[in-house]
Amino acid sequence: MELHMNNRLNSLIKYVICLVLLGLVTACGSSDTPEAKTDNATTEMPGELQKLTLPGGGTLSAFVTIDGNTADRVELTIDSSGAGSASGSFAGLSLASHTVLITYEYTDTSSFGTIILASASTTVDLTSGSGSISFVAADYDLNSHDEDGDGISNAAELANGTDPVDGGCVIGFSVIGSCTLS
Repeated sequence: MELHMNNRLNSLIKYVICLVLLGLVTACGSSDTPEAKTDNATTEMPGELQKLTLPGGGTLSAFVTIDGNTADRVELTIDSSGAGSASGSFAGLSLASHTVLITYEYTDTSSFGTIILASASTTVDLTSGSGSISFVAADYDLNSHDEDGDGISNAAELANGTDPVDGGCVIGFSVIGSCTLS
């Protein structure tokens, strides 16, 4: 009987030691700080920009800003095949909620510099370890980007061949604000 008790006690001690070791291994692998994540995104471009013919010398760029950190914004790759999308990777995102801002900018260094044509913002929740950064064409705001304040958006002015920083625009025959639009 004593031998049987010793075997049970030895088995119990081995079991407790295994549980303690398992607890230590598990504790070493976890952290109180959220793990960094790399997220890839492909987003639809605003419809007005998908077929926009840019004036000579200018370039269209897309950028993602995470949590208002403009110093670390990421330039997206715009699909030049005409698919109407832009894509990019964002490394180091913590498993938390993030505010994501996408801006489309037109740069003409020979004339007026850089202006925003469209923007969209959303909150992405990555706390579960998964999530996606996704925008569709309808999510973008183009109308509030009016560099010269004439009532015509920067994108509409570029599409119609007028200068988006000159408030004296004339586009066709209809009048909107101080501009004429056809």
